[in-house]
Amino acid sequence: MDRLKKTTIQDIADYTDISIGTIDRVIHNRGKVSRIKKEKIEEAIRVLDFNPNLLARTLVLGKQYVICSLLPEAMTPEHYWSLPKRGVEQGAQNYRDFGIELDSRTYSLFDESSFVENAKAILERNPEGVILAPLFERESTWFIRQLEKRKIPYVFIDARISGHKNLSYIGPDVKASGYIAGKLLDPLLADGDAILIVNMVKGIGNSAHTGTIERGFRDFFKTAEGKPRRKIGAITIPSMDEREVVRELTKYYLRNPGTGGVFVTNSNAHLISKYHTDHELDIRVIGFDLVQGNIAEMKKGTIDFIISQRPIYQGTQAVRSLFDFFVNKKMPTSIQYVPLDIIIKESMDFYIRCQG
Repeated sequence: MDRLKKTTIQDIADYTDISIGTIDRVIHNRGKVSRIKKEKIEEAIRVLDFNPNLLARTLVLGKQYVICSLLPEAMTPEHYWSLPKRGVEQGAQNYRDFGIELDSRTYSLFDESSFVENAKAILERNPEGVILAPLFERESTWFIRQLEKRKIPYVFIDARISGHKNLSYIGPDVKASGYIAGKLLDPLLADGDAILIVNMVKGIGNSAHTGTIERGFRDFFKTAEGKPRRKIGAITIPSMDEREVVRELTKYYLRNPGTGGVFVTNSNAHLISKYHTDHELDIRVIGFDLVQGNIAEMKKGTIDFIISQRPIYQGTQAVRSLFDFFVNKKMPTSIQYVPLDIIIKESMDFYIRCQG
């Protein structure tokens, strides 16, 4: 490090890969911070010769940067979309003293009009930047074009739509995540077992994200001739209502009694595994993300694998990317893939502790 350049709290954050808010708590000895993180921060302070009294010099005075986020709504505090939202809120809190202000908005995954309504409200506010999860492809494309006309920078998280001028995409390699799910599920099945893909979206035709995951999954099972070596079916359930799930699964299993495994393309694997338990079905299940329902079902042994996409990190990193663009005049990396963590029952508690 160039000693003529004064070390900032951002340098500490870069060195440790720990949020500015957590570093601030250690510096000022307030709030709870894990021992491991505290030791990493203290080491960075020594190595980088950081003087906490210089913190004030790093603040950006007299300028506010309004960031609007538009993410799917979390219907319960345990729902997947509560996690990226929490990450965005944490990121905004970390940079609050630097002039970052967050306007957080959500839309229903089962109602395109709610997306359009909130997108219009964001355009009326004319923010400095936008964080977007573009799960409705048509409506997102319209919104993106409006942002580009106004020269409002935007960052995608969790999903992306190609061919646009987003500053960055922060999230999983979506197609690869489906392929990995296929590779994990296949060895669990007996010869001849068929597979069911369950999509829980309003309409698969307007969800490029879900379609890409499914294509990645199917790609794993293709032979050199391009034909699947297992029978693979798919259903789309346009609801997370348990009665609707029961009705659709019952119809499918009556017609397809040879199903041995299920791949759920979002965080609702627990709804499927609960159905299997209630109906005494021995069917293997793989899905995404450590929401509370999936944690409970995995502890029971009814979900075999969970693939975590680090949703909280996606949110915090999106805010950081916009902050660097506004304040540090730093262009973020165009694609920031998050690691895909493969979790089993035996490693789940350890993973949760480390993430916390």
